[in-house]
Amino acid sequence: MQIGSIVRSVHIAVPQGARGIVMRILGDMALVAWYADEPGTSKLLNTEPFFLEDLIDTGELVRPANALMH
Repeated sequence: MQIGSIVRSVHIAVPQGARGIVMRILGDMALVAWYADEPGTSKLLNTEPFFLEDLIDTGELVRPANALMH
């Protein structure tokens, strides 16, 4: 998993069918921007931190416009 990875989750705080984009990774947590369906084409729900173990990597990758490059 890396910045720009599209993820899903079965965590209770994430609505069913929502998909997110990993915006930052800090240790064992990731800041995820959650969307109602497809990121960028559906409504942004919220942005919040999640443990990496609660995220399911879909194998898809996008590069968010505001992602920090190291």
